[in-house]
Amino acid sequence: MRVVGLDLSLTSAGMSDGREHWVTRTTPDDALEARLDRIVNRAQQMVGGTNVWPREASFVVIEAGAFSRNMQTGHEELAALRIMVRHAMWRLSIPYAMVTPTGLKAYTTGYGKATKQQMVAAVAERHGLDLSGVKVKEGRYDMADAFALAAMGYAHIGQPLPTEGQPAPLASLLAVNWPTVEITTERN
Repeated sequence: MRVVGLDLSLTSAGMSDGREHWVTRTTPDDALEARLDRIVNRAQQMVGGTNVWPREASFVVIEAGAFSRNMQTGHEELAALRIMVRHAMWRLSIPYAMVTPTGLKAYTTGYGKATKQQMVAAVAERHGLDLSGVKVKEGRYDMADAFALAAMGYAHIGQPLPTEGQPAPLASLLAVNWPTVEITTERN
């Protein structure tokens, strides 16, 4: 099965299926509608399959909003982006799960308030994905979050990505409202 993690942002959206990691960047100088369209289209491309893994995703794991950050700039636009991506997944009949930022951090680092740097370090330590060569402005943090979201999805279906060290906290997986997906044993 193929799982895709989506770390949605209006300026730098991370996307990963555990093998390939994309960042889709947009600029505030472009019209909002064009930016949203670009990100949704790239998410659909990633979900549809890539050159590395041409199989369509079985389901998608999306980082939910940080609603504790009331009235942040772009809050409404970012909420719209999440809804647009969810709608695109619905149209493609791809189930999805929403993971809170705290749950993602707890799963990846063991600490729900981890920093972006701690997330990158944990992804490297636990899964061997070294993003230190990726500049921050090129999406290092977004790739790490998207990869971690995909890792949560793979763990949920019993197909965990190779890991080192301590297992991830089970409670963070149990807190997610996972979609019902048909789990197959076929591997690609």
